[in-house]
Amino acid sequence: MEVTWSELAATPCRFHDQSVRFDIQFHGRPQRWHAGPTRFGPGAFAAISAWADEQFPWFAEEFERPAVRVFVRLGSAADLALRSAHPHERFAVEGIVREVWRDRPWIELTNAAPLPDSIGEATVFHAARALERMEDASFEIADESLQQALAAPLPDKARAELERLRAVCAEGLAEPQHVPIRPRRK
Repeated sequence: MEVTWSELAATPCRFHDQSVRFDIQFHGRPQRWHAGPTRFGPGAFAAISAWADEQFPWFAEEFERPAVRVFVRLGSAADLALRSAHPHERFAVEGIVREVWRDRPWIELTNAAPLPDSIGEATVFHAARALERMEDASFEIADESLQQALAAPLPDKARAELERLRAVCAEGLAEPQHVPIRPRRK
């Protein structure tokens, strides 16, 4: 079943014992984690941290807090596919929601396939720089940084968000005033 991380995180019990597919952007392999009463102990599994497709790592709070934590059985196909992954590489992953603990889905990945697009370090750098310039009302410089951020092959959601930020810059250039960078959360 194709889902987003937001759907999984919002209603993990709905997906218990089901196969799911979603995209992630690799962050790293934490050496330590608290498995609690789950099957995902470090003797048999490796943890994977990643940014969800709905996260934009040019926002500092999202960069510092990758939302996704999943697990691969040591020696499995998914483990081998992610073993040499580098931060910011993007993958289509498949797995089974084995448990729900502390209102989080605990997913065992069964497959991971690299994707051609990602939010690379250069995109993160240029987009974060644009945000700083937008806060200073330096919209022309911000727009130049956003154009550089958009030069890479990006996932659709990331491209749409950067285009939205360019529209905010255009609005700021047309009528200098404080404009919101991010939509309000509901």
